[in-house]
Amino acid sequence: MAHRLDTIISHLKNGRSAEVEKLKVVYDLKSDFDLSTAKLNQIIVHFIGEMVGGLEGKESAFKMLPSFVYRGETSVSGSFLALDLGGTNFRIIHLHLDNGKVTNETVVKYQIPPKLMLKDYAAEELFGFIATCVDSFLKDNPEGRGAPLGFTFSFPVDQCDIDSGKLITWTKGFATRGCEGKDVVQLLQDALKKQNVDVDVCALVNDTVGTLVTGYFAQQQAKIGCIIGTGSNACYWEDVPQIKKMPSPSGWSGDQQMCINIEWGNFDSKKQCVLPFTEMDNAIDAASPNVGAQRFEKMISGMYIGEICRLCLIHLVRHSVLPSVPCIVKPGSLETRHVSEIIGDSSPDLSSIKALLAGLYQYSLQTEQAALVKDVFLAVTTRSARLSATGIAAILLKTGSLSGSRVCIDGSVFEKTPYYKETMEQCLDELLSAHGHSSHGTVLELTGSGSGVGAALIAALTKASRQ
Repeated sequence: MAHRLDTIISHLKNGRSAEVEKLKVVYDLKSDFDLSTAKLNQIIVHFIGEMVGGLEGKESAFKMLPSFVYRGETSVSGSFLALDLGGTNFRIIHLHLDNGKVTNETVVKYQIPPKLMLKDYAAEELFGFIATCVDSFLKDNPEGRGAPLGFTFSFPVDQCDIDSGKLITWTKGFATRGCEGKDVVQLLQDALKKQNVDVDVCALVNDTVGTLVTGYFAQQQAKIGCIIGTGSNACYWEDVPQIKKMPSPSGWSGDQQMCINIEWGNFDSKKQCVLPFTEMDNAIDAASPNVGAQRFEKMISGMYIGEICRLCLIHLVRHSVLPSVPCIVKPGSLETRHVSEIIGDSSPDLSSIKALLAGLYQYSLQTEQAALVKDVFLAVTTRSARLSATGIAAILLKTGSLSGSRVCIDGSVFEKTPYYKETMEQCLDELLSAHGHSSHGTVLELTGSGSGVGAALIAALTKASRQ
């Protein structure tokens, strides 16, 4: 803590009321980001209610999307492929599994020519180029021919089966015509067939689902997949009979579990009845291209943490807590990686913080002022971690998965933000113990490659379920 109560008392005794006023600003700001156990329990109740409503097909903040990926046998052997298309670059991955264990992995990256992203070009040309790349990959990796392929397609899709989904709308700068409203699996399969590429596109994959399946192949106690990076989302295994909006899913069996993609970033965006938004949160939402949406994600993810902290810095300057900044503190100039560097500085004189802010803004701070910045930024990342843990606690309580569950997490915020994992673990203990589950044994595990390896593993699960 940069400022203790005895510091405040000392200022009052010595007639330095101006210093006390500055500390009021600091403590008021930190309080805005402080989430009590009672508040988090309130969030849990609303969170579970939205989950149940989404599963029943009622109006809900959560899409609760069926993935058509079933929890099944992982002792699979053979060759499997993945195609990970998330932007201008894409990857093709070949895995060889021996009894569910990866024994060989080959990854090649490709770049889509920018012209194929334009509306002047058609679906056949874009997917034809991808098929050509798959053919080239298989010439170098012939053992992958005929292998099942999992297709990670990181764009909004209306998925109606494990191997079928229609593109709702292009994002990320794509405008290729003839794709929106079309089944992207069929577009890819047709392009492969046209070029005589022997590959079976058997699964359309979401990266969050891929993260859970990657962890599930390593440890069958894996119950939740979560992304805490540039964006944030979670998925989990749900009993099929609970998916009431889909009473007879493909391959249905009463004792099966299917992975549900929650799309949790939109929690409380419409009702705004439980999340404690700060003035910084509201400013970020107002300046975003999706005003009024993804409010939960905007409090958690790496796309926004840096900007929240930038607004906090400006707030402290405007209230004369910190000296004026000699240059403009432009939106987007303070990134989440900078925040991680600031809160991770443990040097006696906080030299890294001083150097970073001097480099970004020609800003010179005393050690005590740098400590104050670190303290406030830590409050922002702590809130992010506690909200993430609260969502996970809600899923565990809803499903009753309260004994030794594994939570598979990918993303730069979880991986690289100092104290983040420890804060999540402490918060989970706090919340689950409050509900009588002090011996829950939940483990948070960094699990990468969900969009790549995970897609190939989903292809393996799909193959096993069809045999």
